[in-house]
Amino acid sequence: MYRPTSFGLTLRLPLPAVTEAGSALGMRRSDGAFRRAFRVSILISTLLASPSCERGADHDHAAVQRDSAGVAIVEHVAGDRPFDGQIVHIADLATPDDALSPLPWAVVAHRGAQRVFVADREGRRVAVFDAAGGFVGELGRGGEGPGEFLLPSALALEKCGTESCHGLPGPDEILVVLDSRRAVLSRWSSNGDFLGEQRAPTDYWGPGFAVGPGYLAFATSNTTGMRVEQQLEIQGGDENHTIHEVAYEMALMELPCATMPAPRIFAPQVVWAHEGGTLYYLNGPGYRIDAHTGGRLAASIRRPVAPIEVARAKAVMAVQLGLSPLGGLLRQCDISAEELVDGVGHEEKLAPVLGLAVDPAGRLWVARTVTGLAPEAIDVFGAEGEYLGTLSADVLPVAFLSGSRFVGVRLEPSTGQVLASVYDVRRDAVAVSGGERVVTDRRVSRAQAAEDPAENLAEDPAPRRVAVPNPAGLREFRDCAACPLMIELPPGRYLMGRTEGEEKRTGLDLDPNRPQRTRDIERPQIAIEIGHTFALGKYEVTFDEWDQCVEAGGCNYRPTDRGWGRGNRPVIHVSRLDAEEYLAWLTEVTGQAYRLPSNAEWEYAARAGTTTARWWGDELGRARAVCDGCGSRWDDLSSAPVGSFPPNPWGLHDMLSNVSEVVADCWHESYDGHPTDGSPRLEAPPGWPSGECKRATWRGGGWPYFSWTVRAAHRSGGNMPFEYRGDDPRAGGSHGFRVARTVESPAGSR
Repeated sequence: MYRPTSFGLTLRLPLPAVTEAGSALGMRRSDGAFRRAFRVSILISTLLASPSCERGADHDHAAVQRDSAGVAIVEHVAGDRPFDGQIVHIADLATPDDALSPLPWAVVAHRGAQRVFVADREGRRVAVFDAAGGFVGELGRGGEGPGEFLLPSALALEKCGTESCHGLPGPDEILVVLDSRRAVLSRWSSNGDFLGEQRAPTDYWGPGFAVGPGYLAFATSNTTGMRVEQQLEIQGGDENHTIHEVAYEMALMELPCATMPAPRIFAPQVVWAHEGGTLYYLNGPGYRIDAHTGGRLAASIRRPVAPIEVARAKAVMAVQLGLSPLGGLLRQCDISAEELVDGVGHEEKLAPVLGLAVDPAGRLWVARTVTGLAPEAIDVFGAEGEYLGTLSADVLPVAFLSGSRFVGVRLEPSTGQVLASVYDVRRDAVAVSGGERVVTDRRVSRAQAAEDPAENLAEDPAPRRVAVPNPAGLREFRDCAACPLMIELPPGRYLMGRTEGEEKRTGLDLDPNRPQRTRDIERPQIAIEIGHTFALGKYEVTFDEWDQCVEAGGCNYRPTDRGWGRGNRPVIHVSRLDAEEYLAWLTEVTGQAYRLPSNAEWEYAARAGTTTARWWGDELGRARAVCDGCGSRWDDLSSAPVGSFPPNPWGLHDMLSNVSEVVADCWHESYDGHPTDGSPRLEAPPGWPSGECKRATWRGGGWPYFSWTVRAAHRSGGNMPFEYRGDDPRAGGSHGFRVARTVESPAGSR
């Protein structure tokens, strides 16, 4: 059965076997930058498996003919037309230690058990998730014995016969895990039972493999001199049969730090997928997909999509975006992307097809690119080869849980991370700006934006979330399409400020990084009674929402994103005065009274009925928030996309950290004299010149803050005027805001 997650895993491992070709080029496999760059380049240049949808109503008129060998050639001459459906993001797959490192060929879905398995190379395990994306447990552990892993590199499902299935009653599907370091194939039941292992082919390279009755299909890579040959092979018994080959010449790369043979930028790879005994593969630099079954080539599907012309600027862009396995040399050799491209060269033509897959209904899904830099569309073909339409998509579907739910792998451009997520394909999905049910509709991709100097290269796509019920049953609403999503909070009572015993419970009494002043400003603890209903933003205000205010003329300032990405990242480098300008625009657009929350309202919402230091308890835990030491992939690097972490009991996200949030109160050094009815404290502290408030109060921690700031009682201010934007290039980027709104009762009172 699945065992609990181990938190003591060693994550710094060498490259998997699917990247061993890098060692033949003289590259240091311990170089982390090279590992990340290679992972990204493999992600967008190899296979994927893909989702199922309802069939389109019409088929194109394709020219079907057979050649002299009986191969069915299906030539499609029509242009693109929309597919009937949209792709909707459901949930990211994440382990409790937030250390998952998925690759397309390392994810499978067991439809019978409704489980998703992800091979985690660095964690030396297989992570297990349910159909909703929830973490269930893990298989295996690090080691060299039976049922242990040194480098789990790829997964496949093996269908068994009707009577016996590796010691289990059939029929069933068995999980097969390739450990490329130990060179073994291990088998596991859908319940997580270890069933045994056997030796794997020693010449396996990847990507991916397939297991069937009496055969094993995989890819190999051989280097002779400056020539690289990759073969797609089927092994049956003692014989290997090559069904497809991709070959290219390497270049002698001469850089200040290295002279070695290396693949040119955009060097071709084997692109393939399988279903049962049929193997599909990309044949050539154009749009030609061949199907091999029964020991022979059986069919070929083609579209009039020409290879992509590659200019030097596009190759440079690929290196800058982290899409080349050689990108790690930029820092190692202290050179520019232009110098790297000049040193190794680039292919002049690039195939438009990035990946292939076959869905449960036998449809062929072909992922392709327009720019040559990232996936942008998926063409869908029926079981007979008829063209059913094209989906706009920036995700690579890899495994199916049902006819409409699948697991996809995507690259997070702002962090360079490869993420696996659960998606649905729906006919009724409607794109909503900034909303909870947003589709990956046709929009400018990161790669397209990079080609247009007017676009910001680092912009994130729009947020892609799907509506889920509020955990407390509270009303969620939006006053306009461009407005933040709000949660209506009920009246209530609570104690504001740090409790007397919190320091000891959390260990902060011994934390040398915590100044005494930060303790004093959280006291004394006072009783607050909020007698009114108010609404608070479910998320921090995002760049998407702010930029709509700018485009509408309501906001005059367009802050920088520091290169982290805009989209669904929280807006940063905005002052309290900027926030008030945005709130005034919302109020004018909606006719509703938008405002900043008061200090007391903010903590009331952050605690959400809890009394511990954090809404989840006194311990910090891991991957609950982003900070310096929170255990997330964004720690001390950048803000996280809003909603990246679980919500509190009232459904509010990122209340305790991501960016620090300005509130309506004037700054005071203690809670002595603070209003107890939930209203803001607006008067200036005694002794301030002219008695005018000029210093703002901020609540919650931020991505670069110490972990002790990730508490409901934490607040800051005193040295930040209303004009403070935190836009110093050497620091900052950790301040934003969240909106509140007055909610009128049926009687019209507050």
